[in-house]
Amino acid sequence: MAEAGVLCYRTSAVEFRIVRGPSSFGGSQNYYPQIKYDGRWGRVCSLGTAAANVFCRQLGQGYVSGQRNYFYGGSRNSGRNWLRYVYCEGSETSILQCANYDFGRPDSTNSNFCGYSVNSLSCFKSVRLRPYDDKSYGLVSAFKNNQFNYVCDKGWDQTETDVVCKELGYKTGLPLCCSAFSYAYSTKKFTRMGDVNCSANDTSLTSCAFNGTTQRCLAASVFCTNDTVNTTDFTVSLDSESGYSGVVSVTYMGLDGHICRDDWDDKDATVMCKSLGFSGGQAYYHYRTRNSGELPPFWFSNVNCTGNETTLAECSYTGFGKVRRCSDVGHAAGVLCYNKQGTFFRLAGGGQNYGRVEVSVEGVWGTICDYRTSWSSLDAKAFCRSIGFADGSVQKGSAYGKGSGVVWDNYWRCNGNETSLNQCSQTGWTVSSSSLCNSHNRDASVYCYQNVRLSQEVDKSMGYVQIYQGDDWKTVCSTGFNDSAARVVCRELGFADGRAVCCSAFGPKPYLDMLNQTVQCSGNEESTQECITDKFCDGAADGSMNYASVICQNASQVIDEGFNFTIQGGHYTSERNHSYSGFAVVSHLGVTGKICNRNWDNNAARVVCTGLGFKDGLVYSHVRGGVLNDDEPFLVAGVNCTGAETSLENCTFRGPLDLDNCSAEAGFLCFNDSGVTFRIAGGDKSMEGLVEVLVGGEIGTICGRGWNNADASVLCKQLGYADGETSNSEDFQFGKGQVWLSNIGCTGQEKSLLDCAHNGWNILDSKISPSFSDYWCRYHLNDAGVKCYDNVQLSIGFEKFLSSGRVNVYSAGAWRAVCSDGWSDSEARVVCKQKGYKTGQAVSGSAFGEYTGPILSSQFTCNGSEDYLLNCSRQDSPCTSGSYASAVCSNEANATDERVRFVSGVTSTSYSGVVQVRIGSLWGRVCSNGWDDKAASVACRELDRRFAGGKAFMQPYRTRAGVPIVLESLSCNGTEASIQDCSRVPWKSNQTCSYENNTAAMVCYEQDISFSLVGGNTPNSGRLELRRDGLRAEICARTWTSVEAKVACQQLGYSDGIPLCPESGYFIGDPLCTRSQFTTGRAISVWRWTLRECEGVEKSLLSCSTTDGWRDGFNTYCIRPPASVHCFNETLAITRTRLAGQDSSNFGRVEVYVPELKSWGTVCDDLWNDVDATVVCKEMGFSKGKALHSAVCGQGTGPIWLDNVKCRGNETSLKQCSSAGLGQHNCDHTEDACVDCFDETVSTVMTTRETTEMPTKTTASISVTTTRETTPTTTPTSTKPTELSSTAKTTTTMSSTVKSSTEQSKSTEQTTSVVTPGQKSTEKPTSGSTPPSSGSFGTFTPEEHVGMGPEMTILVAVLVPILLIIIIAAIVVGILWYKARQRGKASQSSVIDTPVSNQTMDGSLQMTNVMFGMEEINFQNAGPYNITLGDSGGGFTKESTDDKANLVKF
Repeated sequence: MAEAGVLCYRTSAVEFRIVRGPSSFGGSQNYYPQIKYDGRWGRVCSLGTAAANVFCRQLGQGYVSGQRNYFYGGSRNSGRNWLRYVYCEGSETSILQCANYDFGRPDSTNSNFCGYSVNSLSCFKSVRLRPYDDKSYGLVSAFKNNQFNYVCDKGWDQTETDVVCKELGYKTGLPLCCSAFSYAYSTKKFTRMGDVNCSANDTSLTSCAFNGTTQRCLAASVFCTNDTVNTTDFTVSLDSESGYSGVVSVTYMGLDGHICRDDWDDKDATVMCKSLGFSGGQAYYHYRTRNSGELPPFWFSNVNCTGNETTLAECSYTGFGKVRRCSDVGHAAGVLCYNKQGTFFRLAGGGQNYGRVEVSVEGVWGTICDYRTSWSSLDAKAFCRSIGFADGSVQKGSAYGKGSGVVWDNYWRCNGNETSLNQCSQTGWTVSSSSLCNSHNRDASVYCYQNVRLSQEVDKSMGYVQIYQGDDWKTVCSTGFNDSAARVVCRELGFADGRAVCCSAFGPKPYLDMLNQTVQCSGNEESTQECITDKFCDGAADGSMNYASVICQNASQVIDEGFNFTIQGGHYTSERNHSYSGFAVVSHLGVTGKICNRNWDNNAARVVCTGLGFKDGLVYSHVRGGVLNDDEPFLVAGVNCTGAETSLENCTFRGPLDLDNCSAEAGFLCFNDSGVTFRIAGGDKSMEGLVEVLVGGEIGTICGRGWNNADASVLCKQLGYADGETSNSEDFQFGKGQVWLSNIGCTGQEKSLLDCAHNGWNILDSKISPSFSDYWCRYHLNDAGVKCYDNVQLSIGFEKFLSSGRVNVYSAGAWRAVCSDGWSDSEARVVCKQKGYKTGQAVSGSAFGEYTGPILSSQFTCNGSEDYLLNCSRQDSPCTSGSYASAVCSNEANATDERVRFVSGVTSTSYSGVVQVRIGSLWGRVCSNGWDDKAASVACRELDRRFAGGKAFMQPYRTRAGVPIVLESLSCNGTEASIQDCSRVPWKSNQTCSYENNTAAMVCYEQDISFSLVGGNTPNSGRLELRRDGLRAEICARTWTSVEAKVACQQLGYSDGIPLCPESGYFIGDPLCTRSQFTTGRAISVWRWTLRECEGVEKSLLSCSTTDGWRDGFNTYCIRPPASVHCFNETLAITRTRLAGQDSSNFGRVEVYVPELKSWGTVCDDLWNDVDATVVCKEMGFSKGKALHSAVCGQGTGPIWLDNVKCRGNETSLKQCSSAGLGQHNCDHTEDACVDCFDETVSTVMTTRETTEMPTKTTASISVTTTRETTPTTTPTSTKPTELSSTAKTTTTMSSTVKSSTEQSKSTEQTTSVVTPGQKSTEKPTSGSTPPSSGSFGTFTPEEHVGMGPEMTILVAVLVPILLIIIIAAIVVGILWYKARQRGKASQSSVIDTPVSNQTMDGSLQMTNVMFGMEEINFQNAGPYNITLGDSGGGFTKESTDDKANLVKF
């Protein structure tokens, strides 16, 4: 709590100023705050950011903001120090209104008064040039909504530049493009303020017109000057270490800049180089590094030389304030000048597709240093493409021999699409000055590929096979891949022959991109591409495909088809007992490979060891990463020995084409005496301690690096225990002897540690180089420990071996819970005694959460003297309660003098924390159900009489807390003397409270606890603060969304609220309010309240869950910025939806309106699908919608109100769908959601009228009209009876006209009107209806869109089946009639039958006779045709309306 203070003075009032100090690193000017008191100037120590703002505003002079600089210096050891440790809220008008440690203490002249905290500050007016504020150029940053923001460069021109420069005290300036002076990473399109529109009369940028929206764009940059702008006074030079290769530099008005790479070519480079005295030049794109911390401006762009000019000044170009854009901000125009020739590349020291890369620069051949140039696979790819290959890989360290002569440096940045190194951006050619490079030990080398390659980087004669497809490499599966295929692969790679190796021979590689097509060759193919089949690979469905490998041979090699077994990595593990360990390997086809550990057993080890002169041996599986290189394949699997063989060659085994999917190698341990024994230090009955290993009777330990519960479980079961877990070796004495094993990798299913893979036996003392992790174990600093359990454990959820929890008994090979029937403290004490504790208490009713495993059908009865639970009497009976028994173990006697306490720990204080209550002798948690402020007040007063009351809050349940729930459904009136006087219910698992529920917690107070808004622009907005007894606490909100904001505002008496961007006035949802501003942590110098999240129904933020409650003390850290909010007296809600961005009513960007904020905003396309789009389209009056993404209908501006929208499909408005919350998003306007709306309604109307039949001639006319749907609100005119139309986005309308040969007709007429997308029939045709003329009706117009009513839906459901039956019957009758007619008129021409119409991709209509293969007619491109139904057998006639002589029968 801050105390009132007074400042008295004798002579004059207190004054304030800033004085110039030394510049900081980088040249930025520093100023120091000073106060004049009682006639003497003194310093101010340790100002925070808010205090810096207050101090600068207090100075006047147009300052609107301040910044604390992290630069310490100046004369801290002399003069008066008036003020230190100043803390402001930010809204004060004077620094004296802020809280401070003390003012003018007697020892304030002491140098230790401020220490090293005499920090400087900078004061700003409403516009700044960044990154440095004391230069005449930079990025424009304006002060709006209480913070500085970069200004968008869209529309930025000379007028805006002049306003900024004059405001800063300059005469004029030049606008610059592309975020000049920014760091390289800031040239991306970030969210800025925009657009700005100034007039010549504006005197300040903030007085210019802003459109009020924020955009993703580059920041505006300017160059200000007091000199006269002269666009012809500049110099051009080459920024180069070599003098002939580098970036082109343009110096104008004393400022160096570059030339944009747009349109930069060899002609421009030649002119530049000729001006420097060279005969020619080559252009390249120079990579702009940020060595200087900022990127210089582009003075030129679009340089266009003919090649005959003498200087660049004579070429045409865009320059000096006129450059508005550059397509690649990260690169500039570069040149390589020469007098003889340019740059050329070649391969040396290898073959036609591999070797050392050599380059000729100015006629001088040399090598490239792969160290200084950061030679990468993309660079190798560009080089290989330049010599005719598809791809290439890097070979490091002069792989193909050392070159000679000069060594060149050039830092490339290829992107993988270039066909030559010259096309890559680069830094230019220089002669290397590195001694490492000049020794030619790091000459860059490559291996180039065309259609196929092998994976291994060391030995290119073997590896798994990859094929080049679609500009990417696909790994070939082993299905069907045999020696014939291997020969084709190897020949294509330049070898003479090859053999196949199946089944992922180089080990598991799950990251490979597999080709799900088999490669099967006859052996005569020229290319592997010819062998690709359409057959799928085995294992493709479940992702278990094995890859194919090959071993290639040169013509000069003598191929050994035999298998020769030998030893690698062999070493004596102990000189005293002569034990020996190593790996069995095999040589085949001239390659040394591994033996798979599958089926590798002690019989095989006995064969190896007896062959080495030992009596016996055992096997182990060597984990990957040991002495054998991963470049060596597995060549043998399934070794099967009897143990009597003299060599592994005499055992049976499988070869390279029949391997297992191997992951470990075949290791062995030989010995002459006894084998291997495991034990726990302390004797045979020890259940906890260091793990000891005896090899031939010699004791040793296991390294604890990688030792886990799976390993411990295997060991304990091996020793006869039920289970086990790791134990901290720091609790035991150091081990002794050898460190026998390390990096054990058990799965938990093994029967012995000997079955688990590991790094090898005693490799620390062997001549084999151990890994770095093994050094950790050498001196027994991390020996493995274990804690075994005989048959009882305590667990909570998946956590085992705890001091409290569910009682489990190991029975019938599995852990089973003990039934709670008859469970008492006697049984609990026996369990706890068995676990090594002094006492225990019983808890019934599944007190530690949900359990779905088996419950033992037995009831235990103990008298308390037993040492083991299984020694108690046991009666088999069904578990009638259905709940499990629990125990709480302890080594301390239960307290009897208190009934309420806070749980001790970092999250508790003397007045705040998680509450525990004592029921009988058992301490437990209180369920959050019913826990409220009244209960908290009772508990606080019971805890300490000095407390007046308390506030309830919740903390999440923590699994390993091991504390049961003892109370739930509390109901206090607030006047009780003890929490146990309140109405309560003992906790049972079948009640409404779950063990995993939040835990009841409270904060106690002596005066009051309140929330308030501070530092806002309005009374209903600002930073949210919590005060307890006058002490202020910031809200550290791990989650701060519209849900939490609403709870906070309702607590303050408002109806709703929305989060504000930290330290600004922007609403969440505005693109300027970025996600990073909500995730930037900060130090807190006051008390802290940590909020986790709210559900939205709470009446107070204290009722929401919290992670650690009220944190006491200074200098704590919050992972989020301060919680800020804007409150409203109305409920925030979306009221309207619209489509924007296009001049269409059915296609556009989805926007929603929030009236309380008077703002339209967009919807982010995350999770956006057709269901969501259909809801929007129905709201617009359509029946269906298609979801469109990535702002295809144009980017919006302003807020993004919705994200992660999820509709079920039955909503009538988008606002009814679930979402991340109003304004909650992680998007920008490139992700705006769009929709395409259309109708799919089909209705059928049947009308009948009686007339007298008269002969008629009927003509069916088909016309095609393409329209676009717009406003779907106007009721359409009546659809004509015979109208047939079809619309979606493009609408094709077919109209049928009936013409009578008589003026009057009396006939029986049945008319069918089919209304398809975009139409609805609103009138039934009458006898007086007059059909319109051919081609003049049935065309859909934008106003003719309504939906289909329920009556029409029923009518469709009834009539459509009837129509289908009639049509089918008519077709059958027609076919029978046709066949009869054909028999009678065999000579008559066939006529069309069963026409089918199709709409093509371009919107035209085609009609095809599918039965007789008639030609297609395109009604869009063929012109206006009439299709006449003649009376000569129903044939079709194609008639041109322009010339009836063109009548064609078909």
